[in-house]
Amino acid sequence: MHVCDCRTDARALAVLAPGLEGYPELTGLTPGEDWTVHPELAAVRVEVGGRSRWSGVAEVATFLRTELDAARFGALRATWVRRGEPLAAQLVTLMHADRLGDMVSADSSPLAAMLREGRMETWYQPIFWAGTLELWGYECLMRGVAHDGTLVSPATLLEWARQEQLTFMLDRHVREMHLRNAGAAGLVPPIHLLVNFLPTAIYRPEFCLRTTVRAAAEAGLEPDHVIFEVVESEQTASRAHLRNLLAYYRATGFKVALDDVGSGYSGLGLLADLSPDLIKIDREFVSRAPESQFHRDVCASLAKLGHDNGQMVLAEGVEREAEWEIMSQLGVNLLQGYLFGRPAPEPARHAAVEVLQKL
Repeated sequence: MHVCDCRTDARALAVLAPGLEGYPELTGLTPGEDWTVHPELAAVRVEVGGRSRWSGVAEVATFLRTELDAARFGALRATWVRRGEPLAAQLVTLMHADRLGDMVSADSSPLAAMLREGRMETWYQPIFWAGTLELWGYECLMRGVAHDGTLVSPATLLEWARQEQLTFMLDRHVREMHLRNAGAAGLVPPIHLLVNFLPTAIYRPEFCLRTTVRAAAEAGLEPDHVIFEVVESEQTASRAHLRNLLAYYRATGFKVALDDVGSGYSGLGLLADLSPDLIKIDREFVSRAPESQFHRDVCASLAKLGHDNGQMVLAEGVEREAEWEIMSQLGVNLLQGYLFGRPAPEPARHAAVEVLQKL
């Protein structure tokens, strides 16, 4: 008996993986209405469209590209199958499956081309101890490189990623690129690294972040000197999901930071709920502190909250000497901003005092 499904835009996709046991990324996802594993057929059935989390084959392919190396992804085949009918009854259809990559129409996205061709760079902005002005570490920032050699800003890259449903791929590629590049540049302890991540790009941390953990180990980086920073422009729909991500990072030895504290999504409730290792005071509060008692009081309160709870506090966006002086008086631990150094493709090796002596 055929069961009618009122989700008229819903379809079923079968993804075939030779040697399915070699694809824990496929078999490890929790089975549900939109993802079922069929080990006897070396296949996974994915419901797309309708109420599924998968909008189409492109999104499934993007997710799998993010999770798999090129060789294993290239071995995948896929085909549309009939809904409401067991997969085992559609063997003829499965036999005629095509390469999954061929099912996805050619992607003309500038971002997709940048990722395929390796035209992405790590730029480093130095961070200094507030007391001694000695180098503490760097924030790793992404830059794209257009065909004519011009740089593409992070904001543009993120917008392309949203438009082309490449957020998973961009986030993973950049995280691992930063770690590899930092290792190659010799940025090992006592140097610290801040690496951004998009919480909405990570579905299951135990699968999505394994390659990140491996990349850090292969780069020779010590986990307790790598701090993964939540990018707050990417609001996660579930605070529980975000707590789960941070718990995974910490369980593997890394530390976590909360960005732009004091504005927008990063309210005090979120700060209390997540208890990050590093608090970054939003630059709007830092820049207005010299002229505004209110903004100065907010910075002072965040510095005290951090210190009382054993958390490091960083003032970001420090561009004037007056901001530096006030932040130091308030007791922040770390300083970051154009006053001390702009992002650059090569990590600065100097102490901040050397820069300030030239002012």
